[in-house]
Amino acid sequence: MSEGLSVPPTDLTTLSRANGGTFPATRALAYIWGDPKQSHLARVMPQFAGAMADDLVPVKLDGVYTPTPRALAGLLTYLESIQR
Repeated sequence: MSEGLSVPPTDLTTLSRANGGTFPATRALAYIWGDPKQSHLARVMPQFAGAMADDLVPVKLDGVYTPTPRALAGLLTYLESIQR
C-alpha cells in the first residue's frame, strides 16, 4: 500500500540504527505526540490529547522521568522492542 503514498513511510525498525545504535525515545515521542518543531498539520500523524493525557506514567527521557500518557509509553516500548 505504501506505493500510493507521496512520501514513503519510515522503516520504524531502523530508528536505533539511524541514531548511532541508540533508540531515540525523546525524538520518537515528540514526533508521535506532536513535534513542537513542525506543525502537526504538515504530517499525516495527528497530535494526541484529550482523555489520554489523564492517564500518565513516568518515562525516562534524556535522563529525566517525564509524565507520559500510558498509551504512548506503551507505543515507545513497542517501537524500541522491534529495533533491528
